[in-house]
Amino acid sequence: MTLTPELALRHQRAADFFMRRREPDWTGADERELDGWLADATNRAIYASLAVTALDLQQIGRPPLASDAAARTPEAAGRRAAAAPRRSWLPRHKAWAPALLSALLLAGGGWYWWDHHPGYVLDIATGPGETREVALPDGTRVTLNFDSRLKVRYYPRRRNAELAAGEAFFQVAPDAQQPFSVDSGTSQVRVVGTAFNLRYGPPQFVVKVLEGRVEVRPDRRRADAPVLQLGAGAGVSVDAATGNHRSVPASADSVGDWRHGQLVFAQTPLAEVAAELARYLGRPVQLDGARLAALPVSGMVVTSAPAGFLRSLPLLLPVRVQDLGADGWRISGR
Repeated sequence: MTLTPELALRHQRAADFFMRRREPDWTGADERELDGWLADATNRAIYASLAVTALDLQQIGRPPLASDAAARTPEAAGRRAAAAPRRSWLPRHKAWAPALLSALLLAGGGWYWWDHHPGYVLDIATGPGETREVALPDGTRVTLNFDSRLKVRYYPRRRNAELAAGEAFFQVAPDAQQPFSVDSGTSQVRVVGTAFNLRYGPPQFVVKVLEGRVEVRPDRRRADAPVLQLGAGAGVSVDAATGNHRSVPASADSVGDWRHGQLVFAQTPLAEVAAELARYLGRPVQLDGARLAALPVSGMVVTSAPAGFLRSLPLLLPVRVQDLGADGWRISGR
């Protein structure tokens, strides 16, 4: 991509700093000036890219020139190459070294900018009771549940999304050259092509796979964190605060079931059912007593009428259900 004049000046400044720092007259004041310039994130990225590229350049020997005596005959060139150490052709002359180095590194810096500059950007959100489906340029389709916020960025070598809140169902178009990842809090899902449902409502991050395979990192900040491999019919719930995770059922009829206006529960703990119903009711659902949390619930909820299912719970379980008005609902034992 074409670099902007402002970005080109940053590259030139980085090259100037880099070459000056190699000279014996570099001072503490110069170092403080560099530190101040590196406080900018873009400047740091350019300088880091420059340093790596310069190190590579130092490993490259100067190519033979026509004027070199060693280059006149193959035999002499071979003897000279075997005897002489490889020398870097990275320039040291104060007057023109920064300009030449900058020119050499602009391509590298431009590549870095190109690789980190999204070619496609989408920010989308839904409100209470609203769902939306969007088609992305590669054929991937995303359906957002209500009260959800999603950011999508497509880069030359990767496809990234961030689900900041809510729930989404992803049908990812396969592309091995551009993996698709979704970040939520400290966790990440990474795929090539698959269909899965992701819900992020702190403290829980829940992934359920309908088709294909996904890779889940409960804590993407840690290099030593476990990487979970999930296939179709598998799911995992991650505690966003601790990174602890546990398996959850993911039957085909329950993965993304909300897209069809229903929720399917199969031997689901009452605590999870209460939390799910609270999302659709817009009011809290309290459990009166810890012993109720593990009671298994099976049934189907119409998402447009969750209160009806809540009132019918006494037909399924030994519980009472009380409507507290603005304070929500209470489920107690009987």
